[in-house]
Amino acid sequence: MDDQATRPYHANDLSFDLPTALRDKTMHMFTLSDQGASEFSLVISHADTQPEEELDDFSSRLVQEMGRALPKFQLRHSKETLLDGGPAIDLAYSWRKDGIFMHQRQVIALMRGTAPGSTQAIMIAATCLASFGDDWNATFDRLLASVRLRRPLAAAGADSAANVPDAAAGPTAPFIFALSERRRMLNVFADRDEACRKTDAREVEQEAWTFFDADGEALQAQFVVPNSGTLWRKAGSYLLASPETAGATPLTACLPQGVVLQALAPALPFASIEEVRAYLLARAGEGAALSGAALSGAALPGPLNRHG
Repeated sequence: MDDQATRPYHANDLSFDLPTALRDKTMHMFTLSDQGASEFSLVISHADTQPEEELDDFSSRLVQEMGRALPKFQLRHSKETLLDGGPAIDLAYSWRKDGIFMHQRQVIALMRGTAPGSTQAIMIAATCLASFGDDWNATFDRLLASVRLRRPLAAAGADSAANVPDAAAGPTAPFIFALSERRRMLNVFADRDEACRKTDAREVEQEAWTFFDADGEALQAQFVVPNSGTLWRKAGSYLLASPETAGATPLTACLPQGVVLQALAPALPFASIEEVRAYLLARAGEGAALSGAALSGAALPGPLNRHG
């Protein structure tokens, strides 16, 4: 260890010169109690990726390793999401420990490593002693929405900057809103296909999510392939269409107080719930103005560009 090179290391409470031969195995753990099992706990850790390993590759490798290491391991879902505006994978699974099933959600994203040119995976895992209910799902979702990575991948940032629409041009349809009132979460997707791919079909069947088009008008989920009826089997698939009956409540009328916004594509134009509200009110005003003009016999402007 003599004459070994060091690098500055910064922790929450101190900084020091760390010998470069030592590997950082730092883990952050948060629990509800100091003693005994915690109903809900949170662990944040990181791991080096293998050469040329992409996010999907790392996630698949992690699932395989957990399948070998954890008794009665069952993968519930593996789906795409965003963490701090960059791509991430959301895993949900369970395993048997000391005679009971543990339930965990884990979100994985890639970030720049501490060594030049290296990449690491950041892993945020929430564990429940029982199945995740709406309250703990909402707690975890809100935490994820607040995450800001200190070393995001440069490529992800560059792509985001290149794709952000001109603010003067306003938001670009057709994006889709998905609202969970129980979780107090509003997701925004680039289009209907992305909304269907990234919103769990079982939760949709249980009416945990309500969908709206770019004007805030309600959409209806129509199942093409039904769910299997078994928790551990593959979920079904669905499409989004206009409701069969009129009078569905628009998004502006059902946004709960304290709802958290999660834009699930880097290029989507909303940074806050306030921006969503302002946009929807403006769209509603445009529609009302056009309807009034039509009723009064005034000439309408060019075709209204409706998407959804």
